[in-house]
Amino acid sequence: MRKTISKCFTFEAAHFLNHSNNIKNKNIHGHSFHVEVFISGVIGKDGFIIDFSKLEKDIHKIKEKLDHNFLNDIDGLGTPTLENIGIWLWSLFIKKHSNLSQIVIKRKSCGESFTISK
Repeated sequence: MRKTISKCFTFEAAHFLNHSNNIKNKNIHGHSFHVEVFISGVIGKDGFIIDFSKLEKDIHKIKEKLDHNFLNDIDGLGTPTLENIGIWLWSLFIKKHSNLSQIVIKRKSCGESFTISK
């Protein structure tokens, strides 16, 4: 039986997408992004897969890089599509959490999401 915990966070950010067929995406615009990070594993003697406070610290560091920033200027992100943001988030979380199992990122107002998983 697989055991998984998750933690959600949000951030507000602006970007533009030069390669989009939608002319509106070529202009600078912003979104509210909703992210859910999933960690799977064995429940330890302490009763945790991971202590949520540890995950919260890592989320806080990443959120500081994203929240109220211009995504096109973030090193290593590349073109800030929903897919690239999800892959970039995965690359940061997997460094600290080898049992990372999934990340879901959504733009709820647009009805769009991207999922990356093991």
